[in-house]
Amino acid sequence: MLPESFFSSLVERVDDVVWVVGCPDFRLEYLNPAAAAVFGRPVRAFEEDSGLWLAIVHPEDRDAIAASHECLLQEGEVERRYRTLRPDGKTVWIHDRAWLMRGGDGAPQRLFGIARDVTMDMAKQQRLHSTLQLHRRFIDSTPDPIFVVDVAPDGTFVFRYNNPAHRQQTGISLEMIRHRTPDALLNPCQAAAVKAHYSECVRLKRPIQYEEHLDLPAGARHWQTLLVPVDNAAGSIIELVGIARDITPLKQAERQSRDAFETLDQLLQASPVVIYECLPTPELIPSYVSPGATCLFGYDRDELLGRPVWQAMIHPDDVAQALDRVDALFAGEGPIQLNYRLRHRDGHYLQVQSEKRLIHDAAGHPHKVVGVILDVTGTHRLNQRLEKLSQQLPGFIYQYLLSPDGTGRFLYASRRSLGIYGATPEALAISDADALGVIHPDDMARVEASIVESADTLSRWHCEYRVRHPEGQELWVEGLATPERLEDGSVLWHGYITDVSERKRLQLELEASEARFRRLATVDMLTGAPNRRCFIDCLEGELERMKRHGGEACLVIFDADHFKRINDSYGHAAGDQVLKALVQVGEQRLRGSDVLGRLGGEEFAILMPETDYPGGLVLAERFRGAVADLMVEAGESVIRVTVSLGMVALRVQDSPDSALERADRMLYRAKALGRNRTCGERDGAYESQGPV
Repeated sequence: MLPESFFSSLVERVDDVVWVVGCPDFRLEYLNPAAAAVFGRPVRAFEEDSGLWLAIVHPEDRDAIAASHECLLQEGEVERRYRTLRPDGKTVWIHDRAWLMRGGDGAPQRLFGIARDVTMDMAKQQRLHSTLQLHRRFIDSTPDPIFVVDVAPDGTFVFRYNNPAHRQQTGISLEMIRHRTPDALLNPCQAAAVKAHYSECVRLKRPIQYEEHLDLPAGARHWQTLLVPVDNAAGSIIELVGIARDITPLKQAERQSRDAFETLDQLLQASPVVIYECLPTPELIPSYVSPGATCLFGYDRDELLGRPVWQAMIHPDDVAQALDRVDALFAGEGPIQLNYRLRHRDGHYLQVQSEKRLIHDAAGHPHKVVGVILDVTGTHRLNQRLEKLSQQLPGFIYQYLLSPDGTGRFLYASRRSLGIYGATPEALAISDADALGVIHPDDMARVEASIVESADTLSRWHCEYRVRHPEGQELWVEGLATPERLEDGSVLWHGYITDVSERKRLQLELEASEARFRRLATVDMLTGAPNRRCFIDCLEGELERMKRHGGEACLVIFDADHFKRINDSYGHAAGDQVLKALVQVGEQRLRGSDVLGRLGGEEFAILMPETDYPGGLVLAERFRGAVADLMVEAGESVIRVTVSLGMVALRVQDSPDSALERADRMLYRAKALGRNRTCGERDGAYESQGPV
């Protein structure tokens, strides 16, 4: 059994502030040394000035903290977060949890609590807020039109937001779209079509892509829209995010025949895309290029038409992939989309997005290739900046694909995977072995089970587990991801994993500290028996049980005979051994339902539930006899000890105090009759039993 001084010494060394305040005068009874480091003031200053603690609370938080004391006295527990001001001018964020301790009569006895410096945690939250702001600025700066639709529980769709690109390209301002339904913005036919797409996305719970024609303030346009659903923790779709692309030029190109090229050429003067027509051969020799080519690539159209220039303009590193996609086009795959780099006349390269379609004649023979080229250099650079931004996050962003055959790999992982798993994104793209192989063996089954459950139910994946990093350190990490099922049965998670080792360490330390404080509050540190407060609680509970359900119970108070003589003759250490031995006898001879507690000094009590008076006397005598046979070794001496016991049968009208008072009278009667005996009270009389 560890001595009480050990726990006191431990409290003196923890980094958290531990405090105790008496009631009702709110006088500071204890404050550990950590307060000096956290508040920047010596403990003595708080002892001398009872109002100092509230005085150093930030003025904006002071009223709320003062009010929380009333809440603490009423509810018995509060948890709060506030700022304090140090003498050096620094602001320290404090997370404080406090409890109310009541005496045996229920009156407030003292307040105690644990306070922690959470300034670093608050700074992390502020950094996360800044990151979210960066994401919002990214959405606001992207050239792609983006809009957000709220999905009401009754299935109503209400627009909430559109980015500047959407406002510019549609002519719909934020004020015009916010809190409006499709019916309020579009004509009935188009509104019905839009709502049908939204309903399909909600029903499928996965992204969908579609084309639509809308009459908007900026004009009638064809749009290709990618609609992405966003669900809540319960899996319900609460909003839709749409990313639109104006494909009006492409639609116009498809509808117009070669005979209308001259008219189309005039219409495309201001178009940001380059529309072209090529011969149906792998060389893709252009027969028509819209005027935008001159502005985009720096070439006159005469330098491009009728010449096999396309392959020569492609970046050498992109040629093989582009030609493979063109082969797929002629093999009958259908329209293809390409992302590659094309050289400008002055030598620099542009990142472009291209779509190509193979057109057949009436006989089904290849007739021509038509397509569009769009300069996405700006968007590509934004994506690169976003990738750099992801490297600044404490964890790593990823896409994890689990195939139907059970094999997994990371389609995407930011470079932060090195800090979590010690694995490169390139290695994780091939196999998940380097990630799974470093998960702590004790956590592996739980992690695998959580992945299987998320895959089966398509529920949000959330798991905390340990990682044995290849560099030797052990990390606690937290993973969050949203799954979606692909057409081939695979499951793709979009998620984020971050190192939470410090938070986990603090959590485990707090749990251990709370367990120690609970033990200190209920257990006598010398003998290991329930202390007076805990025993009184048990007695009060037994009396309440008798009032509700009836039954019988007995209460015994006993102490060691001539205990002072033992201390004087053998020393206090020997006396402590005697007290411990008494508790050990109780553990061996009493029943599992009986409660033996230390009331103080050499005085103990035994609660015997479901026990009538004769049975209580038998148990008390059994215990007394076992103690009389006890021999306690103290150095070279052997101590013989006896106990005197006073026993009463509990009454329904008893309170803990009245029951203890009656048993105490019987104890004094036993001592007056010569000690080493049990004296019991029954029906106002008493009877004594002892050694024959």
